[in-house]
Amino acid sequence: MDVGELLEDVLRIYSPSHGEADLAKYLLEYLKRFVPDVWIDEAGNVIAVKGSGGPVVWLHAHMDTVPGPLPVKREGGVVWGRGAVDDKGPLVAYLKAFLDSNPRGTLVLALVTAEEDDSAGTEALLRGGPPRPDYVFVGEPTNLHIAYAYRGGAKVYIELESRGGHASSPIYDNIVEELFAVYQEVKRALGHAERYDAFTVTPTIIQCGEAPNKVPTKCVMVLDVRIPPGRSCRDLAQALPPKARAGPCTEPVEVSPTNPAARALTRALLKLGVEPKLSRKWGTADFNLLVSLTKNIAAFGPGDPALAHTEDERIDIAQVELAAKALKLAVEELSIIPRRL
Repeated sequence: MDVGELLEDVLRIYSPSHGEADLAKYLLEYLKRFVPDVWIDEAGNVIAVKGSGGPVVWLHAHMDTVPGPLPVKREGGVVWGRGAVDDKGPLVAYLKAFLDSNPRGTLVLALVTAEEDDSAGTEALLRGGPPRPDYVFVGEPTNLHIAYAYRGGAKVYIELESRGGHASSPIYDNIVEELFAVYQEVKRALGHAERYDAFTVTPTIIQCGEAPNKVPTKCVMVLDVRIPPGRSCRDLAQALPPKARAGPCTEPVEVSPTNPAARALTRALLKLGVEPKLSRKWGTADFNLLVSLTKNIAAFGPGDPALAHTEDERIDIAQVELAAKALKLAVEELSIIPRRL
């Protein structure tokens, strides 16, 4: 398996959230060359299974990216493209680890849809599908750190309307100004601060105005709000001012940094000569949902998270290969541990 070639191939298949069908078909056909038990489920997830019995280890990564295709190029050992970091670099590492591992038990590869949107793929897995996991590894760009905590998150909407009016008239209130006033009110209400243990409020979408000489009749602002540990979706909803509303919300989560999945990765990295590092992530991921299946879970993968969702997404092929080796060692260690009843 040529990791660089596979990475380039998957990067050339544009796969924004809910648009992963072409990539899923490609991955299905690729996996069929090596394992017989592989399928696409009703949510569009690609699922592959090796082995049988317990314990059950899941390798979980997502196929979708944020919108906005980027040119795919390779220079030396580095590959650029939309999703190189989030999440196709980790996905390739997890796919390679799955194919290279020889578990005593069951190994599940779950390549899921819509993580960057509504996590429809993972929500479907929570309702049923492959064997339930004893341990889960979640493919995210962690720069080979072992992540054991994620903040929660929600989108907050500010939607304002007015009767409009001529831009030259002094008699009309302008909802553009009101929009930004409400945004500042949200920040104050939540105690926004650029700290891990505080709510963070980031405007991501603003839609306002119909003509350059007309007071707008409708304005919408979308805020990306992250919820710190110790706070909740309920805290967020109760703190919002009347002109702001929260959409679906995901709670923050934290597991023990010494749970068996994290420990297995720690030992794997040591065997490979890499200093293990633990991280708490500022974002929100499918990790937040998968803890409902098991708290023996860790997020791990290649790629600098600072490059995720940027116009300069790139990843080092050697780091993808190293992540796959670490995962293989961790999977094979966990697969010989007696199943927890």
